[in-house]
Amino acid sequence: MGKLSNTVFSHAEEFVQQVPLLVTSSHATINRPAITLTFAQSLDGKISLPGQQLLLSGAESMAMTHRLRSMHDGILVGIDTVICDDPQLCVRHVPASELTSVAHPQPIVLDSQLRIPLTARLLVGPQTNSRLKMPFIVTGPDHDPARRAQLEQMGARVVVVACDAGRLCLGAVVRELRQLGIMRLMVEGGARVIQAFLESQIVDLLIITIAPVLVGSSGVAAALSPLSAPI
Repeated sequence: MGKLSNTVFSHAEEFVQQVPLLVTSSHATINRPAITLTFAQSLDGKISLPGQQLLLSGAESMAMTHRLRSMHDGILVGIDTVICDDPQLCVRHVPASELTSVAHPQPIVLDSQLRIPLTARLLVGPQTNSRLKMPFIVTGPDHDPARRAQLEQMGARVVVVACDAGRLCLGAVVRELRQLGIMRLMVEGGARVIQAFLESQIVDLLIITIAPVLVGSSGVAAALSPLSAPI
């Protein structure tokens, strides 16, 4: 995506200022952060294609997303998103005057089996840009100790929480993140993570942007049923 205009940035700022939960108290508790769930979807409710990236965000929604990122302490995705999209989970699309001072959120990956590639930009980026943060990688108790050692040697923080039927317990995840200092948490996906948070009923704010396109039956919906695969 090319350079965004100041008008686009202004519209993004105006939007977030109209959302009370973003500009008032954090709504965090002693047990969990305040949680914002946000994603883009097509007119027919699809957020991606199987195993590949689907770009649904225009200039305005991209600017809004990055403004939201700057207002949260942590940004969380699932391991499938990391493998498919190789995201940076930082703040880039803001006015040029803010680029050198904006606070980047803490990247957080739900990865019950420690599948994150050692070449992922989340791991490589902070090695060349000191303003970026090494990720928290949340995994289950049955992870590979050797893989954990590799990740920790690179600088990542591996956080172990309980699992239920092979899936990370979101209650345990958010409690641990709160203890690690995350007061505001932004959840971006993918589909299994989105559904898990919706089912958990711990989301304080839901923001959905809708792209004027139809993806069709091959697309992956934001809500899957049943939720059985690990995250």
